[in-house]
Amino acid sequence: MVSGGVLTKEWLKDHLAIEEAVSKISRIFLSSDSVELKDVLTVIGNACSVSRTGIFCFSDNSDEIDEIHEWCSASLPSGHEKEADQRFYRWLVGRLRHDNIVMVPDTAILMDGMESEGSILSSRGTRAILAIPVDSPTDSFLGVIYFEELEKPREWLGEEVQTFRVISGMISNYWERRNVLEALAKSEKRYKELYEESKKAEELYRSLINSSADAIVISDLTGKINYVSPSFTHLFGWDLYEINSGDIRFIPVDEKPDYDRMISGIIDSGIPCQDMETRRYTKDKRMLNVSLSASRYDDHEGKPAGILYLLRDISERKHLEAQLIQAQKMEAIGTLAGGIAHDFNNSLQAIFACTEILLLGKKAGDPDHSKLVTIEKAIQRASKLTKRLLIFGRKMDNETMPINLNNEIDQISQILKRTIPKMISIKFDLNDKIGMINADPNQLEQVMMNLSINARDAMPEGGELTFRTEIAVIEDGTAAKCTGLPEGDYVLLTISDTGTGMESSTIEHIFEPFFTTKKVGEGTGLGLSMVYGIVKSHGGHISCKSAPGKGTSFMIYLPVIKKSMDLDRVVEVEPIQRGANENILFVDDDETTREAVGELLKQSGYSVFTASGCEEAIKIYSENMEKIDLVISDLIMPGMGGKKMVETILAINPLAKIIIASGYNVQESAVCAREWGAKDFLSKPYEINRMLKTLKNVLN
Repeated sequence: MVSGGVLTKEWLKDHLAIEEAVSKISRIFLSSDSVELKDVLTVIGNACSVSRTGIFCFSDNSDEIDEIHEWCSASLPSGHEKEADQRFYRWLVGRLRHDNIVMVPDTAILMDGMESEGSILSSRGTRAILAIPVDSPTDSFLGVIYFEELEKPREWLGEEVQTFRVISGMISNYWERRNVLEALAKSEKRYKELYEESKKAEELYRSLINSSADAIVISDLTGKINYVSPSFTHLFGWDLYEINSGDIRFIPVDEKPDYDRMISGIIDSGIPCQDMETRRYTKDKRMLNVSLSASRYDDHEGKPAGILYLLRDISERKHLEAQLIQAQKMEAIGTLAGGIAHDFNNSLQAIFACTEILLLGKKAGDPDHSKLVTIEKAIQRASKLTKRLLIFGRKMDNETMPINLNNEIDQISQILKRTIPKMISIKFDLNDKIGMINADPNQLEQVMMNLSINARDAMPEGGELTFRTEIAVIEDGTAAKCTGLPEGDYVLLTISDTGTGMESSTIEHIFEPFFTTKKVGEGTGLGLSMVYGIVKSHGGHISCKSAPGKGTSFMIYLPVIKKSMDLDRVVEVEPIQRGANENILFVDDDETTREAVGELLKQSGYSVFTASGCEEAIKIYSENMEKIDLVISDLIMPGMGGKKMVETILAINPLAKIIIASGYNVQESAVCAREWGAKDFLSKPYEINRMLKTLKNVLN
């Protein structure tokens, strides 16, 4: 399903098929009150590629199994013994009364003590099974939906299980809605039969409505409300008298025309409206998302008498759906960012290598030397950008180190002078006694740049941008509770502006992904959410203080390093030893990188074989095993891939020395490379000194 951290086409195809199936099933349930459950099973079975799927429910108020439906793949026989089926159904019910899921990936390898289960499943030809209960909103056990593989084992993923639970919920809602509507229909019929004879039927009818968790409203054909259930008053706040006073705002103005047309259509045609998503105001002026069902009821003569409404609060469901969509957006953007960074790193590696080849032939006084050094620095800055993309896409961890925040602010001040308009004054109030913090300099730079750019945009007519550092000590419970930080010493960075400021309602959402107050095309709404994530990943806390017309201040707490560290240790630069004509096999699918790094290795005293892919590398190695001293290979390449290549070369020669290089998912790739048998790892783009030092260490 996933190859090298990238979703495969097969997985995406299956994932889209399941999503389409869920959508189709939802439409089936929404389109009718009478659904053929076998149609639902057909959609599920085909989308999920299972051998057999089925569903059964219980008779009213009993454990007797009723309404059994089953679908079987066209390639498999559907016939089996009824006695085996009954044992199977009873076994599922028994298991699911204690567990919320039954999952057997392979009946051939059941644990000891599960012989009876194995016998039950084998009697139906079952090799793997997943079963989920169908529960009511009140957690009553209504039935079971199950999925079987007859010919092969199968491991169901968590995402598939969640999808099946969503489908189970749809079936539960359908059964519940059907039961409620059937109960209402029966009660209405009973009411008509007994209306002239006794008031008892009316009380029974009202009792049924009053006990419903949904808000129920009954009106006449003119729209006058004759009844509201206790659930309505509980949900919306109004009683019957208030709702009829006319001095309330219940239906949003923009939805009133559509609502009036819908009611007219129901009165004229008698066709009910089912589960229409709409909005309604409450007495305290909150807006609720509700599911509205409405149907016409007739009098004892069969003439239209009024409208029966059922309203269900779906605000929480809509909120969860919005969260899911946001999470999917962030995941998609993260995947895209990681992929771009990977490709960009490969290009940077080629440019880096070519630049260093040119530098090898230049002395410090050469006219071109300074230009080449400038190019090299630009490559290093671009490399920092790719690291940010990889971290954002969760393909790289923070590269933290002990730093002095004042020094980082001093470095970024040079960038700010080129970025912030001159009409904005930049001031620094830095406490030189602050402690050291453990942080990623690149990410701290991103935090300060994002907040500075936001401040710039808030001061179109000019103003003042201030950076302030100070010592902060969190030592009482109140402060710890407000920040969510443990007690201890912190560096407090405050970045403030004298701009337009923000309303409190805006401040509540500023750290949410995709929230922005800027116009379309001027901002993505990701900047502050990334700032928030970076600060949290450093064990810190960020808060905002602002008011309209009074500017904005962001306060960032970062923990001070507790243990004393040898921060001033001077690291001696080791001279890089040239090669002694050792033979290196260099493998990379990018031709420019292959040629440039190959030339670097030759000029550094090595003999070089090159290969454009893993298959070619294995062929060259097997033919020149006695000559080749070391292999350097990119990790992600078309075809076989780096892992299989490492395993194959080590199978040919267990003593082979291999270095893996990659600019993607660096920390994880480095660990995996060593687990596969590689001697070391190089993160792209790498400069010549680091590459040659790693080479020499592995060779020695």
